[in-house]
Amino acid sequence: MALLYHLTNVLNTWKKNILDLHLFPMKNFLLVTLLSIPLFANSQTWATDVAPILYDNCTKCHNPTGIAPFSLLTYNDAANEATDIKNSVTTGTMPPWPPDTAYTRFMHERVLTPTEIQTISDWVDNGIQPGTLSQAPAPPVYTGVAEIQNPDLSVQIPTFTVNAAWDLYRCFVIPSGLTSDTYITKVEVLPGNRSIVHHVLIFQDVQNTCVALDNADPGPGYTWTGGGIGSNTATGIAGWVPGQGVYELPPNFGIRIFTGSNIIVQVHYPGGTFGQIDSTQVRFTFSSGVTREVTLQPVINHGSSLVNGPLFIPANTTQTFYAQETASLNASLITVAPHMHLIGQQISSFAIDPLGDTIPLISIPDWSFHWQGSYHYRQPVHVPFGSVIYAEAFYDNTPNNPDNPNDPPEDVSEGESTTDEMFIIYFAYVSYLPGDENIIIDSSILSSQLEIYPSVVKTPQLYDPFPVPAMGNDLTISYFLPAAGETTLELVDANGKVVRVIQNSRAGAGFNTAAMSTQDLAAGTYVLRLTSGGVSKTKTIVL
Repeated sequence: MALLYHLTNVLNTWKKNILDLHLFPMKNFLLVTLLSIPLFANSQTWATDVAPILYDNCTKCHNPTGIAPFSLLTYNDAANEATDIKNSVTTGTMPPWPPDTAYTRFMHERVLTPTEIQTISDWVDNGIQPGTLSQAPAPPVYTGVAEIQNPDLSVQIPTFTVNAAWDLYRCFVIPSGLTSDTYITKVEVLPGNRSIVHHVLIFQDVQNTCVALDNADPGPGYTWTGGGIGSNTATGIAGWVPGQGVYELPPNFGIRIFTGSNIIVQVHYPGGTFGQIDSTQVRFTFSSGVTREVTLQPVINHGSSLVNGPLFIPANTTQTFYAQETASLNASLITVAPHMHLIGQQISSFAIDPLGDTIPLISIPDWSFHWQGSYHYRQPVHVPFGSVIYAEAFYDNTPNNPDNPNDPPEDVSEGESTTDEMFIIYFAYVSYLPGDENIIIDSSILSSQLEIYPSVVKTPQLYDPFPVPAMGNDLTISYFLPAAGETTLELVDANGKVVRVIQNSRAGAGFNTAAMSTQDLAAGTYVLRLTSGGVSKTKTIVL
């Protein structure tokens, strides 16, 4: 880097001396022009190239009140951390986003594009140029002001001073005061101290188990290590991680909250926060109309799902465990949340439907106990009745695991403590209705960009048409192709006769839609038939 600056000074001095000596006739005008171009004219600058990337992807945590150890709101902020920024983005450790985006796509992904990574890398390599600072976009403002200004219910934990030197999971019990069952459609978490709140989990419980735990623990709340909050009757409501705003369910979807229930707010305070103070608040919006009930359950769990259990990892060994459960209802998945502890290294899940097709659900190839979360699908994922949900988890109980809590390694078995282990995957779901696949939860992407299932699906998929019955004599038919090819979409009557060719053309890989008019069709039972790549899929519809 010093050599580059030296060359710049040499060139500038050379230009000045030559110009002073008037040695440039017109024939050398081109040389003068070339020498007048700054050495870094084509390099990336913070103002126009880097600041927009940091503002969109990093400053939700890296701001003066955020959980990150330094701010990235100004040029000086970024310049001081330039080398670490480059290393973090090129190695993929920042922004933190554990799920594999090549396997399943989720809302609110904290992922940089290859172009953005290269821009940051070039900026650092070429001298962290500031550019014209007045041309930089206005920095985002982080005030902690609530987005839900008029909540139907607001709960706040008592003022709490962190009383542990290491990771602390503190649970606070607040009575809801509800006199009737209702449904939650929006949840917003407002950390009282964003610099120390790593993540928040919210539960409800109609029993008093958590009240008893709270009463037995001095000070506000009680400490619980591991998964859950210490009550077998508690059910999950939502979760929060830094950078997340309001969690909003799709229209007419809601999480049921029961009369007289207690709200339990579990806050994770990371190591190094001893003595700091927090008073986190949670705001809820309730449904005002007909609501489809969302259920949150640990569908995969080491207690009943393992096929090669029990969950036990001897010292100085690595182990892979497999789990499976059969879908007992026709479901649309909304959210997935895997959970392991410090020995865990990888976790993934997929389903095989009754037709033998693969439905990828989540893959985390590099598990981090410190960056776990709840991940929301961009659209509901249909898992038909009878599908088998599979999961796989890999554990490393050797010195090669830098997160191993024991040195030297000790035997590890299932348990609630952080030094124990778990293999759990929570799913939030509703009973399936035709057209669920077409519901756009993530409104920030266009329908043409939606990815129902990524390329791991090896056969064409035909989804239930929407709406049924048809509105305005029109149906929308959606399907997925793993590869582009000639595609035929037909409507067949009860006698096997093709009564309508909806599509007979080449279709692109990925998500596709086609419109079909039902005008002039007699009432009755029909079969939609999709043929592409030598494979046919059918759906029965009643008009």
